[in-house]
Amino acid sequence: MEMDFIDRAIQNGLHISGKTELDSQTWEEFEKKSAGKKVLLFGAGACADFYFMRYKEKAVLNGVIDNDCKKHGFYADDFISEAFYIKDRRIKITGSSFLGQYHAGEAVVLISSTKFYKEISEQLESLGILDYFVLLIMEANERKSKGWPYLESADDSLKKTIFAEECCRRHPVEKKKVFFRAYGDYTDHGKYITEALVKIRKDLDIVWALDDMTTEVPEGVRKVNKGNWKKFIYEMETAGMWVLDLAVPSYVVKREGQIYLQTKHWASITLKKFYLDASTFEEVPELVENWKRDGKMIDHVITGSDFDEESCRRGFGFQGEVLPCGSPRSDAMFHEEENRKKVYGHYKIDGKIKTLLYAPTYRFDKKKGKSFHSAKEVELDFGQIKKALEERFLGEWNILLRLHPSVAQACKNMEKPDFVIDVSDYKDSQELASAADIMISDFSSIMFEPAFVKKPVFLFATDIQDYIANEYDLLIKYEELPFAAAESNEELAWNIRNFNKEAYVEQVGQFLEGYGVHEDGHASERVAEYISKTIGE
Repeated sequence: MEMDFIDRAIQNGLHISGKTELDSQTWEEFEKKSAGKKVLLFGAGACADFYFMRYKEKAVLNGVIDNDCKKHGFYADDFISEAFYIKDRRIKITGSSFLGQYHAGEAVVLISSTKFYKEISEQLESLGILDYFVLLIMEANERKSKGWPYLESADDSLKKTIFAEECCRRHPVEKKKVFFRAYGDYTDHGKYITEALVKIRKDLDIVWALDDMTTEVPEGVRKVNKGNWKKFIYEMETAGMWVLDLAVPSYVVKREGQIYLQTKHWASITLKKFYLDASTFEEVPELVENWKRDGKMIDHVITGSDFDEESCRRGFGFQGEVLPCGSPRSDAMFHEEENRKKVYGHYKIDGKIKTLLYAPTYRFDKKKGKSFHSAKEVELDFGQIKKALEERFLGEWNILLRLHPSVAQACKNMEKPDFVIDVSDYKDSQELASAADIMISDFSSIMFEPAFVKKPVFLFATDIQDYIANEYDLLIKYEELPFAAAESNEELAWNIRNFNKEAYVEQVGQFLEGYGVHEDGHASERVAEYISKTIGE
């Protein structure tokens, strides 16, 4: 029998509050106490699912409260997967102030949090609410008395597969529904395709799967919480078209009539081998199988060069038709003024100041293995590089530091001079690259995008040989890149001071021409037109 999240919480001793009266609570007591009263659920996380799993259509719900303000205003079924078919699921999630409308004895509160129920119980008592029950404690007592889990917990993947198949049987494919999912939230190629699509079609049901439901999206775009697996699967299984930069989850079934566009999460030229073309993937067999499965499902890959097509065919194991529309996210490079206002406004940067974007990528975690990422120590000498920038390009400079999203937290405790701004949590890296005057990177393929509009790019990597030997196989030899590379701060500063713009522009032009890259800022429009034409009126 599989261990579920409640078993794990019990195993860690989280079910023991230390209060005798609280630790003796039972479901029978809860049912007796809540009869004829309003039932309010405190907590819209994973444990809330268990309430609906236990009572199914008999589940009573008169309100949902959560201390996470990012959930306020959304509905219960936006976050609680098992509330998907419950008749009362359209109840909005509110803050604790909602409790003020109930008189003493009128409502019973069910606390569904496994980690913070003690704090929540104190919060309720401070508001004069004493009729509350803790789901974890009641279920722990139930399992102890019966000797086994009250509900047999199926393997998560199997459970999701069964639900996906159920969706396929019960719900038809909606041709005008377009489902988007990206490595980040509302970002990457999908974001730019969406913004071009809403300009030409108002009749489409555009759905974005997001982690942060407060993320701003264009008017008319619907949001679904990635963590709500039932709603996520339902929206995906009923969409006429998928636009993804990740693999399709193993439990999702591609149905007849559905079209799958794979955008990938890089531009029309990339430095490193990826997926089925990368030796690093051989160490993770399940990922290899997942991408082999994905390659058979993909209908089209969006590409921006002959080089891009060739690498995608190898990396995705894809034999179908590519859409050589260009790279939608790289359209941002052609809107520098607009993006500069947005980024400078967000970080309150004086418009007269010039900016350098430093965007290094992650490294594999040497202890945990190549399925895990770690942040390489930032070795850039900010002061020395700032001085070199001011000597060569004049003016006052700020440095925007952006770590890869998978290791962005490493920036939080890093000591930085005042002129260094942490932009690692900024949603759209293309807006940053467009807004900045210059970029420095190491092995991140974002290096190519500023070059599409001939912005200066410099490379700084103190571990070139180690990276090539132990991290990724490269598609392009590092020494053949059109950017001056440095392995020390002194060498980087020298490259900056001796930058020759005319020679650089010519070198970059020849490089991009050689790889067949022709970005013009209209890729997203071409993809949007394709989607519109394929869907039809």
